[in-house]
Amino acid sequence: MENIYLSTITPVYNGAKYLPELVKQLSEFKNQLKDYEPIKLVESIFVLDSPIDNSAEVLEELNKKYDWVKVITLSKNFGQHPATIAGILHSSGDWLVSLDEDLQHRPKDILKLLAKTVREKADVCYANPKKNTHASIVKDYLARWFKKSITIILGNKNVQYFNSFRLIRGNIGRAAASVCRHETYFDIALSWFTNRVCYVLTDLIDNRNQSNEGSGYTLWGLVRHAKRMLMSSKIKFLRIGIPIGILAFFLSLGLGAYALLSRLMNVSSEIHRGWASTILVILFFSGLISLLIGFTLETVSDLLVNANGKPTYFTIDRSKDEKLKEVLKKIDLD
Repeated sequence: MENIYLSTITPVYNGAKYLPELVKQLSEFKNQLKDYEPIKLVESIFVLDSPIDNSAEVLEELNKKYDWVKVITLSKNFGQHPATIAGILHSSGDWLVSLDEDLQHRPKDILKLLAKTVREKADVCYANPKKNTHASIVKDYLARWFKKSITIILGNKNVQYFNSFRLIRGNIGRAAASVCRHETYFDIALSWFTNRVCYVLTDLIDNRNQSNEGSGYTLWGLVRHAKRMLMSSKIKFLRIGIPIGILAFFLSLGLGAYALLSRLMNVSSEIHRGWASTILVILFFSGLISLLIGFTLETVSDLLVNANGKPTYFTIDRSKDEKLKEVLKKIDLD
């Protein structure tokens, strides 16, 4: 069986004190793969996203020590997603793994992700935490609430699994990265190329939050993060407009029938004349307007998704997966 190459991609912004340990763990993982021939870690790509510390100097030294450590420097700070995309577009592996810089993601778990992916014939696998990741109940609760809300709005069941620790089939990852625009959410772009997504539960600890360093995201940064996800997706506005329109329509029918029966039966009422017809007109046209707005917004959403680069089709070769499954069959996913 021919070699299967892995590439790791890590955006770097404020990770100088973590990078030596991360590269050490990657080196240990690279040596571990000798027991899983023909899988090989061919490169670990670090993308310098205008770091605010001495990460560049640290990586320069690590690059001298390890020839498989590659460093890419962005011209300014673009953010985690664009930095990840840049690293992916410079990769060559058959499988790609994105890792954070702060040791929250353990290289030794990569084999779990790969084993789960080939067993389920998937193309993307996310690492999800077994328990709360942050030392903040509010932050963990809001993260779960946001993902559940977005899952309903977008109609994309995989949103709940999104995580920056992910394994991606190489050609799908590079294709998705190549169509991403400035405001495209990378994981949404992945869903344009495949719906074969799985996840693995593992231990994820937010070291920055535990040590009160903060995540590097401001409130406005998190809002933009959410906006990018929404703007990259086909939002199911009709799911909102149609129920409102139908409810208003049947309410107008019910009230109309009640008003007619009251008139025919000469039921006395303290309600001023013209009130019923006014309410009926408002309900009917409110429902109609809600429905039309839903159609309009969904059309705009379609245009945005097409402008972001959603492909008409994409081909894939999964012929090596069965042999790879045999190599990884002893990996314990628990």
